[in-house]
Amino acid sequence: MASWLLTTALLTLSTYAAAQEYSSQSNTFNSSFSLSPSQISSANLDKTTVNNVNIAIHFEQSNWATGSIHDDPFYTPPSNASCAPPGSLLKVEDYTNTTLYTLPPNVALSRIIFQSAIYLNDHTNAPVPASAYILWPWHPRIDPATGKYAVVGWAHGTSGIFGECAPSHIRNLWYQYSAPFILALQGYVVVAPDYTGLGVDRWPNGTKIQHPAFNNPAHANDLFYSVEAAQKAYPDELSERFVLFGHSQGGGAAWGAAQRQARQPVEGHLGTIAASPVTDIVMQYRITPDAGWPFELVPGLLSTIPDFDDSDFLTPKGVRHYDLLAEIGGCASSYLPLFYQPKLLKPGWDTTPAMQEFQNLTGNGGRPISGPMLVLQGTGDVVITTNLTTHFVKETCALYPNSEIEYALFEGADHVPTLYASQRIWLDWIAERFEGKPVKKGCEHRMYRPARRVEAYQQELAYYMEIATQSYEVA
Repeated sequence: MASWLLTTALLTLSTYAAAQEYSSQSNTFNSSFSLSPSQISSANLDKTTVNNVNIAIHFEQSNWATGSIHDDPFYTPPSNASCAPPGSLLKVEDYTNTTLYTLPPNVALSRIIFQSAIYLNDHTNAPVPASAYILWPWHPRIDPATGKYAVVGWAHGTSGIFGECAPSHIRNLWYQYSAPFILALQGYVVVAPDYTGLGVDRWPNGTKIQHPAFNNPAHANDLFYSVEAAQKAYPDELSERFVLFGHSQGGGAAWGAAQRQARQPVEGHLGTIAASPVTDIVMQYRITPDAGWPFELVPGLLSTIPDFDDSDFLTPKGVRHYDLLAEIGGCASSYLPLFYQPKLLKPGWDTTPAMQEFQNLTGNGGRPISGPMLVLQGTGDVVITTNLTTHFVKETCALYPNSEIEYALFEGADHVPTLYASQRIWLDWIAERFEGKPVKKGCEHRMYRPARRVEAYQQELAYYMEIATQSYEVA
């Protein structure tokens, strides 16, 4: 959970409350959600929580581009999904209706379903279908080595843990100008997986697909296999070479991709950017215990460790709140009213055998990578703390001194705002990978400081994007 997600949730429950009435009435999808008496009773919710959940869900649903995923035929995988090998292209929606989204002008959108794989606790990969979107720039950059369009695989931060939380059906694609829109406007074709279990959350026979939250090897699979499937969908247009880039949960996916590349090389991979990356989820929780990590981990453990039971983590009250969120398909804005309450977690959840097994299997840092890898970290990040990222960068560099890691720190920058502070750096770095600029062996640390004092700068995102419905709004 990112600090800006908490801010969004808080605003949703207060300042944005009136705006949601307008949004739900004027947008193409009208949210009529309301918790039922049985749901309220089963979860034993008070009136304030009920009101806040209803407002949060209205906000989320009003920002669905195509309605519920269960009403959008795109997210139903084809019958061959159960037997296709990872990397297979399963479905292509070549032209997605951009008027349903809040995209920049002259950016086109496609959606695909591909075969990915969940990394299990027996160190095998279980094939599973997943969805992704593709952003097309108006004037794409050409990869000089292939003469085709340059590709960047984008891994998003936590949008939620259930099917409705897929960025490909959220109007602003969840991260908007924080990275994917900028990449497209700079000429890169962006291939962005929703992650397994988000978007496509059912097998063709209706069996549920769990989102393997914070299973970094599984998210790395999503990155590599979505790019592979997109290249198969558009073989004459997309370059065989690509850069991978992710933030927060996606930063963990990107770091996991660099580790995967060391043991399972993929031809055409030019490098990885891990921004504000998840490394050791247990250590991170102990530093920032209010960030909601345990609830987000539950589907990750359920999908990765077959004998895991969520009652090992959650109190009976916590289980009721988790089950309610799963039932209503709530995402990031819904975390606040349901999860940020006392007596939901069992003491010692972070020392259970299941959690230790999960962390040993999926953690980042202290393992070989195939570089180059650029790690971006804000020193003002209150979610992914600087000390933790620095620790694992240093540990990796000490154990593997030829790792080709550039570690860039940005003074005072918070979690998502780090992407804004570092934009020049990561755009230049990506361009240099396609240009073939050599990278020195070893590790390099750099501190970047702003032109003015830190306190003079806007600290957080202070806007959200909404469909323009009046002529003066698009003039």
